[in-house]
Amino acid sequence: MTYVLRPEPPKRSFFAGAALSLAFFALLVTLYAAALIRFRAIEASAAFPAFLAGLLLAALAVPLSLVAMTVVWRTGRTGGVRALFALLIAAATLAGPAYVAGAGVAAPALTDVSTDLVDPPRFDRAPRDRARVDLPAPVAISPAQAETQRAAYPDLASLRLPLPPEEASNLAIGVVEERGWRLLGPTSYPRGGPPTGRIEAVARTPLLGVSDDVSIRIRADGDGSRVDMRSASRFGTRDFGTNAARIKAFLADLAAAANVAP
Repeated sequence: MTYVLRPEPPKRSFFAGAALSLAFFALLVTLYAAALIRFRAIEASAAFPAFLAGLLLAALAVPLSLVAMTVVWRTGRTGGVRALFALLIAAATLAGPAYVAGAGVAAPALTDVSTDLVDPPRFDRAPRDRARVDLPAPVAISPAQAETQRAAYPDLASLRLPLPPEEASNLAIGVVEERGWRLLGPTSYPRGGPPTGRIEAVARTPLLGVSDDVSIRIRADGDGSRVDMRSASRFGTRDFGTNAARIKAFLADLAAAANVAP
């Protein structure tokens, strides 16, 4: 009787399995934390550390998957596909946040931006709407903050419209509603009510839906009106350029609604 020795099957790579498990776990943690923030299940300040932890785990999964690929290549163990999937999952988890961070890496460390740095629009209702864990609603703009903003956003300025304040305000309210921002209290020129000249609303960031406060002030300016806008973050130490971009986009839309050049 002849016995045939079968070759021992290749062993599975421990590193490939560990990399795939870590990448999956990082993805789940990141998505779960993002969902908590997006759907306001808990305050952003409470869920954001978990979001960052998920990103950190994804960042660790990248070199671990590369190590797994190297081990598979040199030892002949199985797990190359798992290591590749781990790398792709980790990269996908990091892609969105990395894009946002990269786009705003040159932005200054600001959380409060205004078209009028001397007399910025006030936040009267925002302090009552903010949670205790949020940043305090800003009041004045310091000279240092104003200088930083001028250097970073020299083109951020008031918008002048050839419309009376009432018409300009109604257009502004329409743009706010089109963007889905949440109005705080009565609008600046409530139909049938006395004008206050200001609109306060809560905007949300596109990716995580973090809440920011917006104050829009409309004043008479000769035969027309002057629109100033202020946008301030409720969370974080820098806005990655979000507030300035929000103001520029809003004023451009408002100018288009009024059929004038921004």
